[in-house]
Amino acid sequence: MDFIKGVRSVLSGEIIMSKLTKRRVGIIALLFLLALLYVVNHFHGIYVYREINKSEERIEKLRAEGVAIQSELLKKTNRRNSVISLLKAKGSTLEESKRPPHKIIYDSKKSGRRKMKK
Repeated sequence: MDFIKGVRSVLSGEIIMSKLTKRRVGIIALLFLLALLYVVNHFHGIYVYREINKSEERIEKLRAEGVAIQSELLKKTNRRNSVISLLKAKGSTLEESKRPPHKIIYDSKKSGRRKMKK
């Protein structure tokens, strides 16, 4: 019987109009607002997570494409070989150095002395 009375009071609106419920309207509204914010925040988090995954996939594809383009360009334009072939085609007498380059360090404290490093 108590269950039937409870259902009747909910359906008739008596529970909403009771004094106890009227005093707690502020708290009920606050709890509803917090629950709504929780749900909205959850869905926003899912959306951001999916966008991050899409961006990471796009970045990986673009990075792979960039590496492929860079390697293709390096194959086509090997600077050393292309410079040498251009010089030979022009009939230049320049030749490639047989010695590796070395640094010349000048110490200004000691007048006129130069050190050579290999």
